[in-house]
Amino acid sequence: MKFIKPQNLVSSLGIKQGQKVTDLGCGSGFYVLAAAKLVGNTGRVLAIDVQDAKLTATKSISLQHNLHNVEILRADLEKPLDDSLHGQEDVVIVASILHEVKNREALIKNAYALLKTGGLLLAVDWQFEPSPFGPAMEKRISEHDLRQLLESTGMKHIKDLNGDLYHYAMVFKK
Repeated sequence: MKFIKPQNLVSSLGIKQGQKVTDLGCGSGFYVLAAAKLVGNTGRVLAIDVQDAKLTATKSISLQHNLHNVEILRADLEKPLDDSLHGQEDVVIVASILHEVKNREALIKNAYALLKTGGLLLAVDWQFEPSPFGPAMEKRISEHDLRQLLESTGMKHIKDLNGDLYHYAMVFKK
C-alpha cells in the first residue's frame, strides 16, 4: 500500500532556497519538514496550528532534523490571521485539515491572504469515498467542491498531483 509522501508533493512545487512557506494546520509537521529542507537556511517555514501539542511536536522534529528555519504560531485558522503575515508567502500548504474545521471558507480566505501574488497553494485532502480509516464521510470535501471553493477566491487551478489511494492533491496559483 502506498501512502502519501509529503516530500514528493512539496518538491513538485518548485520551492527554492530562500522562499517562505506556511503550513496551515501543520499537525505533526510532515509537510513542514519537507518544505524546510527545500527553502534552506535562507528561507523560512511557518507552521500554524491551534493545538499546542502539534506545534511542540513540529518544532521538536524539525530540530531533530537540524532544521532551524521553522517557526511555529498558534492560531485559530477559522479567524483572520495577523495582517503582518498577509502577502508574504511564496507557498501555502493546506493538507488534510479541511475536515477538522467548521468554516472552510474562513480557512481558505486566510490561505489566500497569506500568499504573494503568483504564490502557490498546495491542497491535499481525503478522497471523497469510504476508506478503512480517515475522517467520517460527512466531514470530507470532494475534490470538485474544494476546487470550486479555491477558485471562488480568485485562485487558478494549475495542476493535479498524484496523491495516494486515500488522498487527492491539487496546486493553485494566486
